[in-house]
Amino acid sequence: MRRTITAVVVAVFALTLVGCGGGGGGGQQETQQQAPAQQAAPAKQQQPQVVDRSPVETPTLVPFPSALSTDLPSAVKSKLDAGRPMLMFFYDSDEPETKEQRAEIDAVLGEYRGLIDLVAFDVKGGDSGQATDAAKQAAMLAADLGVKATPYIIVVDRNGFITWRWLGFVDRDVIEREVLRATQ
Repeated sequence: MRRTITAVVVAVFALTLVGCGGGGGGGQQETQQQAPAQQAAPAKQQQPQVVDRSPVETPTLVPFPSALSTDLPSAVKSKLDAGRPMLMFFYDSDEPETKEQRAEIDAVLGEYRGLIDLVAFDVKGGDSGQATDAAKQAAMLAADLGVKATPYIIVVDRNGFITWRWLGFVDRDVIEREVLRATQ
């Protein structure tokens, strides 16, 4: 470890001298001084990489998929056709987080009533044989949109672009920020 640090310090010092004009006239000195820097580079690559497993927010606008394997529910289609922003909420009514997440969503939508519409889909039983047609359609729409688990929120702006996605519980401050972003 000391050799690596020493090599990096020497390389930085040497490059500073060369950059300031104190390197002399010979090209051989530059080659000899760059060798420790090249040896230090592989040592940096051996460090273990930290993997970020936090949910990823969509940084750019993504158009709402026009080609889906299932027909869009009339509630979603009418909002897209009318240019209305919407918050799509996919949930499983058996999950304990569902009521808490719905309370956070309702609190935000209560403050911004009329600016954005809520379209909620209970995907409970979408894979079982006892599922209703609505649950099957909700599960197929969720699969088309890349929803792999619930609760899942998708915000769509008035131009039909997905502005934000979130998997799991999220508090009302973040939901409020995204609702404002989609409605402006």
